[in-house]
Amino acid sequence: MTEQETHEELLTRFELVERMVKEGRRSTEYWGWTFVLWGTAYLIAIGWSYWLHQPNIAWPVTMIAATVVTIVVSSKKKQAKPQTPISRAISGIWIAVGSAIFIFCFAGAISRHPDVNSYMATVEILLGVANCAISIVLRWRGQLLIALLWWVSAVATFFVHSQWITPILIFDTLVGFLGFGLYLMYRERRDRRLRVQHA
Repeated sequence: MTEQETHEELLTRFELVERMVKEGRRSTEYWGWTFVLWGTAYLIAIGWSYWLHQPNIAWPVTMIAATVVTIVVSSKKKQAKPQTPISRAISGIWIAVGSAIFIFCFAGAISRHPDVNSYMATVEILLGVANCAISIVLRWRGQLLIALLWWVSAVATFFVHSQWITPILIFDTLVGFLGFGLYLMYRERRDRRLRVQHA
């Protein structure tokens, strides 16, 4: 193999990786609605817990409802859009982290042992892990900033009085779920419009 052929092969591989990363970002934009859904579910659970003082009912009910809605809607959306290796990796990360959060929260709730600061900080750390892993796969700084938001909040949660945990969680939910989800949905609509114009 000549040096020129080696160079062309490397260029082809690099272009393939770039295409896969772009497809992964488009796939993340396509699923932006899930961030909005889960952000809304978090806010409902927070409000229900705060005003009706029923956190042991509010969180499981809203999280299970959000899971069911996610499964139903995503199964229909998957039929409309074929999966790529990167989109499978991203959904795998979210399924793994979501399952870990569910197991942790379920065990913590029924054991009645968790310290509220450690409990919430662990959830924030896990959400940061998912966002960080995906930002590395997609080389996307915006999602890394969301991971850092969750991690900074986790550190703060360890040190603040328990009365500050809810405001921190509300802020994180508004930015890390709702804000980021709306941003992804905006990008998807814009990209779709541009593809139609270029077609």
